[in-house]
Amino acid sequence: MNIDLIIVGNELLNGKIEDRNTHYLACELYNQGHKLRKVHIIGDDEKLYFEALDAAFSHSEVVITTGGLGPTQDDLTKDILGKYFKCTSECSEEALEMTLSHFKRGNREYDQDKFPYHYLPRGFKAIFNPAGYAPGLHFTDGRKTVFATPGVPTEFQAMLKEEIFPKLSKNSNEIIKHIIVKTWKVPESKIFFELAPKLWDELSPLGEVSSLPHLVGVDIGVKLIESSQAQISKKEEKIIELIKATPLKDYIWHIGTETMEELIIREASEKNLTIGCAESCTGGLVASKLTDISGSSAVFWGSVVSYANEVKMKSLGVGEETLKNYGAVSEQTALEMAIGAREHLGVDITVTTTGIAGPGGGSKEKPVGTVGIGISTSKESKSKIYHFSGTRKSLKERFARVALMKLLEAIREA
Repeated sequence: MNIDLIIVGNELLNGKIEDRNTHYLACELYNQGHKLRKVHIIGDDEKLYFEALDAAFSHSEVVITTGGLGPTQDDLTKDILGKYFKCTSECSEEALEMTLSHFKRGNREYDQDKFPYHYLPRGFKAIFNPAGYAPGLHFTDGRKTVFATPGVPTEFQAMLKEEIFPKLSKNSNEIIKHIIVKTWKVPESKIFFELAPKLWDELSPLGEVSSLPHLVGVDIGVKLIESSQAQISKKEEKIIELIKATPLKDYIWHIGTETMEELIIREASEKNLTIGCAESCTGGLVASKLTDISGSSAVFWGSVVSYANEVKMKSLGVGEETLKNYGAVSEQTALEMAIGAREHLGVDITVTTTGIAGPGGGSKEKPVGTVGIGISTSKESKSKIYHFSGTRKSLKERFARVALMKLLEAIREA
C-alpha cells in the first residue's frame, strides 16, 4: 500500500522546530510492508494544503496528516479536510465523549466554548489520542482514506501504534520478516565488488534487498513477504546459506534485528559475566548506550569517566611514567586503564576508550580521530589504536561503537 505523509506547520519551515515524525513513520510502514511514497511539508495555508492532498491522492490510497489539530487560529487541518471532502462541520457526540476522557486523564476541565475538539466534519470519525487532548480524525469515501493526527511526536507515534496501524493491517494476511545480516570492518564497496559481487543478484529473487552502511559496518537486509511461515523459513535458510557461502561470512557479527547493546547485555547475562568500562574521550557514551537496555543492571556494574590524567592515575592506576612516555592516547594507557578499571570495579570484563575527538588536540603522530581501545578479562588484557575521520560528535560515536564491538567479542571469547 502506498501512503503519503503531509506535515503541516509554519514552524517547520522557519526552522523553529524539526520534523521528528517522518523517520518513525517510515520505519514502521516499512516493517509492516507498506510504502511511504512521499512526504509533503507545507505551511499553514489552505491552498498549499489542497495542492498537497491532490498530489498525494493522485498516487496513494492513504494519506496521513500531522499537525494543525490544536485550538489556535493557525490550526486549520480539520476545516481544510472538511472543505476538501465537502463535509460540513458538526458537533460529534463521539468526539465530545472522547475529548472529555482525554481531559479527565489530565485532570483538566474541558470548556466546550473555548476548545473546538468536539466538532468534526460530517462523516469523519474521531481517533482516540493516548498521549494528548485533541482527538485525531479518520475518513474514507471508498477511494480515498485520510488519517489526521496532532504534530507532537509522542501523540503522533502513540496514535499510529494504537489506532492507525491496526486499521491499515486488519485486512492483510501477509507475513513480513526482515532478515538483517550485520557486518563490520569491511566497507560496502568491498562487499559487493570484491567479496560477494554476485550476492545482490542472488538475493533479489528472494526479497527486497537493501544495504545500509553504518559508522563501523554495513547491514545487509532482505525483506520477505509471504503468505505462510513455512515459506518465510525456507527463504530465510536460503538467504543465510547464500551469504555464508561467500568470504563475507568472516565479517558477520550477527544475523538478526537486535542491536549491539542488546546482544552485549543478553550474552553477558547468559554467561553470568559482569562488565564495566572506563572512558576518556567518549565521556560516558559507552555506559549510556549499555544502560539504555532494559535489564542492563544485571550485568553492568559501572563506569569511570577518567577525562583528566589525574583521574586515570588516581582511580585507574595508570602509571605516571606511562602517560609521560606514551601519552594519554596510546595502547599502553588504554591497556592500563582497562586493567585498572577491572580491578577497581570488580567485574569480569572491562572496555576502555582514550582518544582525540577534535577539532583540536591532534598532532602529526596522533591526528584527530585517533583512539585507543582497551579490553581486560581474567584470561588476557589487550589494547589497540584505531584511526577514524569525522566531526567531534561522529568520532565519539565511532569510538563508542568500536569499544562496544570489542566488548562483545570479549564476551563471546570468555
